[in-house]
Amino acid sequence: MRSESTRQKPAGTWRTNKGHPAGLGITVPAIILASLASCDVDRDAAQILISEARDSAGVAIVENTRPAPGSRLGWRVGEAPDVSIGTGEGDEGEMLFTVLDATKLADGRIVLANAGTSELRVFGADGTYLETWGGQGEGPGEFSAYTPQTVSRWLGDSIAADNMFARRLEIFDSRGNHGRTVTLADGFHSFLGDLPDGAVLAKPSAVLSGVFGSENPLLRRDQEFGLLLPDGELRVSLGAHPGEEWFSSPAGPMAMPHPFGRSTIATIWGGFAVVAPTDRYELRAYRSDGTLVRIIRREHEPRSPTQAELDTVLAEAYADLPDARRTRLLAETEDMPLVEFFPAFEALHSDPLGYLWVQEYRLPGAPQVVWTVFEPEGRVQGFAETPRGLDVFEIGEDYVLGKTIDEFDVERVQLWRLDRAP
Repeated sequence: MRSESTRQKPAGTWRTNKGHPAGLGITVPAIILASLASCDVDRDAAQILISEARDSAGVAIVENTRPAPGSRLGWRVGEAPDVSIGTGEGDEGEMLFTVLDATKLADGRIVLANAGTSELRVFGADGTYLETWGGQGEGPGEFSAYTPQTVSRWLGDSIAADNMFARRLEIFDSRGNHGRTVTLADGFHSFLGDLPDGAVLAKPSAVLSGVFGSENPLLRRDQEFGLLLPDGELRVSLGAHPGEEWFSSPAGPMAMPHPFGRSTIATIWGGFAVVAPTDRYELRAYRSDGTLVRIIRREHEPRSPTQAELDTVLAEAYADLPDARRTRLLAETEDMPLVEFFPAFEALHSDPLGYLWVQEYRLPGAPQVVWTVFEPEGRVQGFAETPRGLDVFEIGEDYVLGKTIDEFDVERVQLWRLDRAP
């Protein structure tokens, strides 16, 4: 399923309420023992995870404790990728350029959204380049520059890829034949996934206009999320949610997402659309008719960033630029304010077994990529890890698919084995 990430690059404490408020029904506790998989974690320190579920006017509310910091589920990602696609030199089809998404088909083929060439690149289960679909243009099955930004399996055995700037989805069959074009409703551009009945989860693109030289350097505008019919017309709005936090430099014509900025991200989770502002640890699940049916919360201690952390992130982001440009950009970010708190999390993915993976926000200097895993009813199972440097696109029953970039800026899409040990 297509998911979103809130981590951007430069160009009050919440506690679980364990009471029984009047009118909210009876709280049903569930106790889950997290298996400890890391060899550096004392197994005697196994934590009992408490999840409490209650009903409020037909909405299931699940409150979860936070797993212990060192605890891990027994799930393992392989020591090395089973498949690695991409090269710095050689066959043109294997040289990747701005891959923004990828999906694995039922027959093992891997389809890449190679936005730098406005194409879908198709590779065999062993990583061998097979063919290219689409290309830059305005016709059926073609894409604008720097699209497609998403690719995913569609109803049946079809494949959908977005042409965000044209507000279109291009639908292909499994052999790469273009079937039809879906034009999204006015105001919606970004395709986030589709529900089993064909409803499309979408939102506007993060485009800010008229912000240069703003008196308020930290800008944030609400974004509307919506569920569209399979033909692209709006079925129901899921409401306005806080958009990305942007910085507008008073020193020059520059606006950029704040390196520690919060936003709202969304994904498809089984039969639900999940929308989640990253300001707090709360996930809201909607049916395809827009009915809110579940609210999932997890304990989270917000932490405020420091000026030293912001300075370090900006210096690292511009380190490889020519001296003059680096100096100019650092000067334009001198007045960048700190956000109140780091985001609570930065990415959402669901898998075919019904688990929801929520990537913890990786604080500056953090060595690991850690996910909180929730079972289908919203109860926390524990933490899992994915390889550092892997931008995860998709989590399957027995694999993790994502992208890495090496020190020479060579992109590689990799498939890693996932072992779900009990």
